[in-house]
Amino acid sequence: MTSDDGNSVFVQKGEHIKFGSYQGEKIEWRVLDVIGEKVLLLSEYGLDVKPYNDNLSSGITWESCTLRRWLNDEFYEKAFTVEERNKILLSTSEGFPEYNSRLPGGEYDYLERETEDYVFLLSYTEVYQYISNNTGDGSNDDRLCYPTDYVKSNFDIHTYQDACGWWLCAGNARDDECRTMIVSELGSIHVETEVDSNAYTIRPAMWVKW
Repeated sequence: MTSDDGNSVFVQKGEHIKFGSYQGEKIEWRVLDVIGEKVLLLSEYGLDVKPYNDNLSSGITWESCTLRRWLNDEFYEKAFTVEERNKILLSTSEGFPEYNSRLPGGEYDYLERETEDYVFLLSYTEVYQYISNNTGDGSNDDRLCYPTDYVKSNFDIHTYQDACGWWLCAGNARDDECRTMIVSELGSIHVETEVDSNAYTIRPAMWVKW
């Protein structure tokens, strides 16, 4: 991406940038990773409230959930201009095995995002890779999420000192139940079996060519 004077603009991990808009507000993103011209962005705030899946069906995966379809269809089209969409990269992820314990038989404990998406949610291992506890005191402050004014005005969600919970893209692989994971309003990660819940916000993530 270039500035108004035509010079290249480089970003670094931890920076905050504005890109796209949603519900009348510019979207603020946190830079999680930079690989060459590719930049991984996570929305700094919870932008909306929707269930992981519209109904409580068994065996719901990230690939089949309604939230994935919404992110890559309605949100993608609504939040970004054509020029901005041309910068968003189709991506997939195998996660980070160092944060994923193995089950008997060799399978990993936590599921990953193995689909190709323009817009997605972070997985359990991606949270540990990109938003680790680096304060030294065991706190989860870097993982805390706060709702936008739109969310605060339109939804009644659980909060703690204004922080809210947010969905992750994949859950635990120990059984076939309908389960995924969330980051709570305290910043800790939990399994959530009620995938039709409206208690959590959405923090989109995406890779863009910067």
